[in-house]
Amino acid sequence: MVDTRDTINRCISFIEKNITRKLNLDEIAAHSLISKYYLHRMFRALTGESLMDYVHARKLSESISDLMYSDLHILDIALKYGFEYEQSYIRAFRQNFKCTPQQVRRGKISLRIVEKININDIYGVENSAIYKPFFVFRPKTYLVGKKTKIMNKSGDRAANELGTKFFYGERKKIKNILNENIYYGYTDWSNSKNGYIYYMPATQVENLQDVPEDMSGIEIPAGKYVVFRFVGFFRPEDLNGRKIGRVLVHMYTKWIFNSGYRFSVPFRFELIDSNIATNNYCELDIYQPIESEHKN
Repeated sequence: MVDTRDTINRCISFIEKNITRKLNLDEIAAHSLISKYYLHRMFRALTGESLMDYVHARKLSESISDLMYSDLHILDIALKYGFEYEQSYIRAFRQNFKCTPQQVRRGKISLRIVEKININDIYGVENSAIYKPFFVFRPKTYLVGKKTKIMNKSGDRAANELGTKFFYGERKKIKNILNENIYYGYTDWSNSKNGYIYYMPATQVENLQDVPEDMSGIEIPAGKYVVFRFVGFFRPEDLNGRKIGRVLVHMYTKWIFNSGYRFSVPFRFELIDSNIATNNYCELDIYQPIESEHKN
């Protein structure tokens, strides 16, 4: 079993130890003990940027100390951090910081630099991990699916079994699906204190004009969401309530109290793109509606 958090830690540590060398994705992946495809996919999914963009940004950020506190020529700094030519370093520096190394050396520019990723910011869940959340504003959304009451004592695979049955069978009844590859898992947790939730495996549709008789339609208003991306080496079919629950505990008991936000309504939904999922890799996004905690 691949440990996602340990893989990222090996990757980041190798980059930092070799920050002045010319690095490529193949070499980093080999030291991370993972294929370059999955390393690239996983890093982008968690951080929102490509691994090699991060490497270049780290190199350029580290080079600033040499610009400010050494007498090295620009060419020597370029060569030190693995750039073959002075002009390639200057060009990369300008693209990243919107100024030249010479301007920084003159001491009149403030820069937003990229520091080493703190592994303590990455929350590991078995063979999966989440990083810092991101924020999304979504337009009005229509979902159609099979809404079911799930008792807290029903076991941690109840929602998964409902979702698998829906995605591979029942959703074929729905006519106006917007994207066949996207799975939604809608959860109404307004009664969680009473010992149950409502879970609806669903798909997004154009409107609610043609909902099958044995299914439900939900209109989700436009709004702001915090999104936690859960990435790891598992099949969507292997997800269970215990694994998702650990992410939710992190979200509901740790992140929210220091965020400046509050959860605006008692529902959330999971989103999985089956085009990305494989037999040993998956990305799951948990969307929770939020609002400013100071909102009147």
